Amino acid sequence: MGKIERGEHMPTLALILKISSALGISAAELMGATERNLRTDTETSGGV
Repeated sequence: MGKIERGEHMPTLALILKISSALGISAAELMGATERNLRTDTETSGGV
């Protein structure tokens, strides 16, 4: 998990489905939350 969190590893779809299942949410919800976090990080760091 740490490598995924640090952006050192790109998870497969199968892994995304396992993570979302463990969290009790859909893969779409997990991906949406990830996308929102990435946008927030980009905006606060002055990126594109």
